[in-house]
Amino acid sequence: FACSESLASASPHPDSCPRLPPSTMNEDQVHKQIEQMVKFIRQEAVEKAREIHVKQEEEFNIEKLRMVEAEKARIRQEYERKEKDIEVQKRIAQSNHVRSARLSILAEREAQLAVLKEDAKKRLGRLVQSDKYASLLESLIVEGLVRLEGTSVSVRGVSGQNNTIKNVLTSAVAKYKAWAEKEKGAQFVKEIDVTFNADNPIKNACGGVILATAGDLIIIDNTLESRLELAMELRLPDTRRVLFGGK
Repeated sequence: FACSESLASASPHPDSCPRLPPSTMNEDQVHKQIEQMVKFIRQEAVEKAREIHVKQEEEFNIEKLRMVEAEKARIRQEYERKEKDIEVQKRIAQSNHVRSARLSILAEREAQLAVLKEDAKKRLGRLVQSDKYASLLESLIVEGLVRLEGTSVSVRGVSGQNNTIKNVLTSAVAKYKAWAEKEKGAQFVKEIDVTFNADNPIKNACGGVILATAGDLIIIDNTLESRLELAMELRLPDTRRVLFGGK
């Protein structure tokens, strides 16, 4: 470009390009030289523009690739999160299903135990009507007296069984006194006073007795229903093993 300025001014300069002396170049040659220089400048501009375009294209592709990879990573993370959520929900559902099944099994077993208990209660009713009931009633009274270890004891019975209780009470007290004489001494035996409380019969029971001492502060429930509850509670593991198997 400095050379073109030298040609245009046609003034000699020691730093000018080695061209033909201005006096030897006509106007056409000057224009031709200018056109060549313009063409060269334009070519450089085109190449520079191409370089810029290529660089922009590369930067665009790099940025696009980065964005694509970032989106892929986000999608993978989202998929993994949803997959974990599905697995957690699946485990929760499975756990709930197992829990529900276990509860159903337990409910069914409790229902079977309830049926067994009701059947046992019916058998108790038949026992009360049998010849063995009087002997059982006497044993229940003696056991209650021994457990209380009292001198003043009242005995209550089920409504409608007064005569049976009175018939066995004398022999039951005699057995209690025999036990007390060995364990407590003669003085204790002299103070023993066992009475039958016929004015306050037991409700909601088919048989047995309730004994009380110390002003009814200490009570022994020896009804058949109470003994059945106790027996079922103590033998529950064995009952479950017989009914449902397992150890």
